[in-house]
Amino acid sequence: KDRTEQFTSRREKVQTKLTIMPSPSYTLHAPPGAFRAFPILIAAEYNGVTVDVADYNAAAVTAMSPSGKAPVLVCGDDGTKLFGSTSVARYIAGIRQDTNLMGSTLVDAAQVDQWVDFASQTLDLPCTIWFYPVR
Repeated sequence: KDRTEQFTSRREKVQTKLTIMPSPSYTLHAPPGAFRAFPILIAAEYNGVTVDVADYNAAAVTAMSPSGKAPVLVCGDDGTKLFGSTSVARYIAGIRQDTNLMGSTLVDAAQVDQWVDFASQTLDLPCTIWFYPVR
């Protein structure tokens, strides 16, 4: 076989193994319509990662999160729990490196971080007031 055929054959074997492997499960615990869940769900959508959203149970979230606050992501079969909107969104964005959501270089990653910081420090409060006006 020439090198192209060997490469194609090897790639097909790897792709077959990847499709057979089960996907990890991710379950997000957050109140319905919670704006802090949006970055997580957006990162999941752009990264092609399926995240199930559980029915919200405040007592369960309080028990799962050291901060006692949502959102909380429960990962896979081992039940690892991650909390905090930004940290969970970064985790979801980093699951697939082929999409480069976290950047492909150190500078790219820093630029992603600077915009995440800008959004959380500058936009979160005004957006909260806009989405959830005082009644």
